[in-house]
Amino acid sequence: MKIETHTIPVDGETVHFLSAGASVNTVVLLHGKSFSAETWRKTGTLSSLAEAGFRALAVDLPGYGLSAPSGKPEDQVLGPILDAVGVASSVVVAASFSGWYAFPYILEHPERVRGFVSAASRGIRKYREYLGRLRFPVLALWGEKDDLVPVERADILVASVPDGRKVVIPEGTHASYLSDPERFNREVCAFVAECFKQ
Repeated sequence: MKIETHTIPVDGETVHFLSAGASVNTVVLLHGKSFSAETWRKTGTLSSLAEAGFRALAVDLPGYGLSAPSGKPEDQVLGPILDAVGVASSVVVAASFSGWYAFPYILEHPERVRGFVSAASRGIRKYREYLGRLRFPVLALWGEKDDLVPVERADILVASVPDGRKVVIPEGTHASYLSDPERFNREVCAFVAECFKQ
């Protein structure tokens, strides 16, 4: 599966992202703090989503990978990037610290979100009182041995939304997509397929 690289200007700063697939049904992949968009190529997630019939975009968040740093606060970053890329509606996958970027976006623009995958993402406690507003499906995808974001946060997330479910990857670490990429990709692809059927 061909994976393409792109660089675009967003509010005067350079943003880099990878893409695979040509479907109108788009999945946006956000990386953890120690990683970049390239991680989603290495785990096969970009290819798996594209082969399943979706368009997958892996974004380098500001100051990571090949994207320039930005002076914007985290809660104002994702919307302009997706506007610039032309993404009107998507499933958002947020790993670890990228939850700080994802939660503000999905809460402010729920009409643009088909589903949300929290891969042990940060921000659940901060935004807990607002999560009941989310009417799209939510998947909490955690590693069994996550020692950074406890699996109890997955329970909080699932209990706070109308349509939430939890999947724990056996023996998985905080970066469960590295511990067992095959299982991670399978769970994400199945969930995304459900989101776009609705």
